[in-house]
Amino acid sequence: MPDPEDFLTDWQRRVERQTAQTTELSRRMRDVRASASAAGGEVEVTVDHAGGLAGLELTERALRLSPDELSRTILEASRRAQSRLASRMNDLVTEIYGDGSETAGFIGEAYAEQFPQPPEDDDAPPER
Repeated sequence: MPDPEDFLTDWQRRVERQTAQTTELSRRMRDVRASASAAGGEVEVTVDHAGGLAGLELTERALRLSPDELSRTILEASRRAQSRLASRMNDLVTEIYGDGSETAGFIGEAYAEQFPQPPEDDDAPPER
């Protein structure tokens, strides 16, 4: 029969390790950002750790687009940036919790579901 003291000591170590990992993840997640450009390069969008707009850059060419074209271009770049964010978050949680971890899988899937990969575009600029 296992010693109750050993069981409690082991349980306490697991809780402390999980707490440390969660604290580290939270700290590092706040700093994650992702950027992407629209296919034509007229717009670049940066999103924060929650997928919210953190930066927007427009070229002179973007200012010559119609309002409808400009809004579609901004949304395209936003979706690309958010998809890259999901990928970066997945990499981060896998780095902290390990490949195959239930926690990493849960968080990675949540971001991938919230920010899915946009349709492929041959004109897509390289990832940043």
